[in-house]
Amino acid sequence: MIIVLMRRPFQIALLVCLPGLIGLCSGLAAAERKAVAASAPRLALVIGNANYSRLGTLGNPGRDAQLMAEKLRQLGFEVTAVTDRDLKSMTSDVEEFSRKVRERGPQTVAVLYYAGHGIENDSVNYIVPVNADIKKRADIASQSLSVKRIADRLSAAGNQLNILIIDACRDNPFPQGVASADTVGLVPMGAVYGVFIASSTGSGKAASDGDDGHSPYTRALAEAITAPGEKLEDVFKSVRRHVRLTTREQQIPWESTSLELDFYFVPPAPPPSPSAQLLAAAKETGNVALYDLLIERFPASSEAAEARSIAAKLRLASAAGETATASSAAALVLARARQAQTPAAYDLVASLFPDTPEAEEARRAAIRLREITVLDSAGPTYEGHELVEMIQEQLLRLGCMQGERSGVFEASTVQGLRRASLLSDERYLWYRPTMAALRTLKKIATPDGCGRQHLMASPRCLRVNGEDYCP
Repeated sequence: MIIVLMRRPFQIALLVCLPGLIGLCSGLAAAERKAVAASAPRLALVIGNANYSRLGTLGNPGRDAQLMAEKLRQLGFEVTAVTDRDLKSMTSDVEEFSRKVRERGPQTVAVLYYAGHGIENDSVNYIVPVNADIKKRADIASQSLSVKRIADRLSAAGNQLNILIIDACRDNPFPQGVASADTVGLVPMGAVYGVFIASSTGSGKAASDGDDGHSPYTRALAEAITAPGEKLEDVFKSVRRHVRLTTREQQIPWESTSLELDFYFVPPAPPPSPSAQLLAAAKETGNVALYDLLIERFPASSEAAEARSIAAKLRLASAAGETATASSAAALVLARARQAQTPAAYDLVASLFPDTPEAEEARRAAIRLREITVLDSAGPTYEGHELVEMIQEQLLRLGCMQGERSGVFEASTVQGLRRASLLSDERYLWYRPTMAALRTLKKIATPDGCGRQHLMASPRCLRVNGEDYCP
């Protein structure tokens, strides 16, 4: 499978949020990386080729295409689904889809999914129509459809985001001399303007057709795209890890990205408003002072109306109770911000209690979190085995794992990342290899690392996202 997007050069900017400027800070943060609007038009073309006239029948592409069509419809895509297409029909499908995308407008998000046979020839990737009669390598270009051509046609539509997905190379049905074992699989592609590229497997590896009615790649993708708040890149990182583990390292998907926009198949929930955060803190503590503060600062909000009712009941229940000071109220809200570990939560403390010691700590914490976000988006980045090896190097330095740098994200590395997460106040996903984890590990300077931890008895297996990691 293949996908293509764009990324503009990132400009580093540290944002300092002054008291009372929560709205301004939110606007500046949004300007750092622009996300595709959830209301943007969504179009999809799904192609499943299974019944080949000369190459035999594939078991799952038809079902895979149906599954993806159903999932994309659930996510708001207007889907055109076709099966068993010859070269003329498939070429026409792509041209018609590009035209529809262009007509729908520049804000459109387009997804093109293909399941079936694919082949690489002279470093060019092709998808194979059901009427192909490929007897020699010279037949490939004339009887197949170039993936690069498809990407170029989508890019020419002028819309903001195109996603091209190809689950191909499920076996090698071609005569000897057309595709040897070394040429099975698609080769990684360079970025195409306006497109994000991902493949179900790399060169030299066949993609499993699966034994449960669906290919491992499409099965993992259909589940991953429904996760709320996952960026496009993270969706495919999750898919790659799942497929790699499921196939015992025999199939490793790849992506080639050049992103300019963030895209979510399922957008994240909007962050709570300052009044909602303050109401939550008041309910957690039962502190009348926080309810009073909410009513004073956000009198017209729906939360203030609820706060008035609750505060009145609390006063009736404890007429002799003491009202908390502004300082203790600030401490309560700051404690909640420490749990949330988001810039917005700290901004709320600085805005509500500008002259307290808690406000100063909150400002520093917000700046630090924004700096981490900037660093995670700028500078050199690593992926795949190289990233895992660098993470393992840091874990070995800190004594958080044993063994050697293998480049394989297996149980001991996951457990090591989990242990290392206790050495820093900065948060990262310990069950995924990410640049955020690598940068956090590099900052840890404690001399004894994980050696200072006293491990408690716990199950030998970790269960993450429905998968067991066992030593």
